[in-house]
Amino acid sequence: MSYQTFDFNSSITKKQIVALTGLVLIFFVVFHLAGNLFIYGGPAAFNGYVEKLDDLGVLKTIAEWGLFFVFGIHILTTAFLVLENIQARGISRYAVDNSKGPRSLATRLMPYSGSYLFLYVIWHLIDFSWADQQGPRSIIHGVSYGLYGVVVNAFKDPLHSMLYIIAMCFLGLHLAHGTQSFLQTFGFNDNRFTPCIKKFSRYFAVAMAAGYSSIPLYVLYVLKV
Repeated sequence: MSYQTFDFNSSITKKQIVALTGLVLIFFVVFHLAGNLFIYGGPAAFNGYVEKLDDLGVLKTIAEWGLFFVFGIHILTTAFLVLENIQARGISRYAVDNSKGPRSLATRLMPYSGSYLFLYVIWHLIDFSWADQQGPRSIIHGVSYGLYGVVVNAFKDPLHSMLYIIAMCFLGLHLAHGTQSFLQTFGFNDNRFTPCIKKFSRYFAVAMAAGYSSIPLYVLYVLKV
């Protein structure tokens, strides 16, 4: 009986690592959106959700560090694949291969959407996750509303909201390509599945981008504070 050894230098292995770490991040995106939507329930609902997460204590810390690790592996492995592809193309690295049909917009924008999202994640952590939840940014009409107040005050700034929505649009493009790539990497690339995979990837990406983008739009144009 023969066993296949793990070979990180293999492009197939790298693609599988990117796909698996991407799947973990997709699950996070879905659950994070579900939590963020508590903002529609008001400060008690949203802050109550935040407190439930904080009550997890060490489990929350482990999950956060695990997510950082997965995110780092996803980015580094993707970078290795990009460099590998550039080296393989040599002097023809700027040529476009349309043998499998024209590339989608999501595919063409992957380097840019990924780069923007990487920078945005850093800003997002500083802006919300590591913010003083009882500080000046949490205060609405003289009362501290915790993280709810921080989020509302942030999204009441049109520029802040615009940068967030741009990030969510890029997230949608990234998900449209990433979800499709994950399914194809693990064998769902038969012609019978391809149309369904493309539709599912697009609808899922639009749903996630719209769900996240609805929050700053709600704060800007609907919420009266």
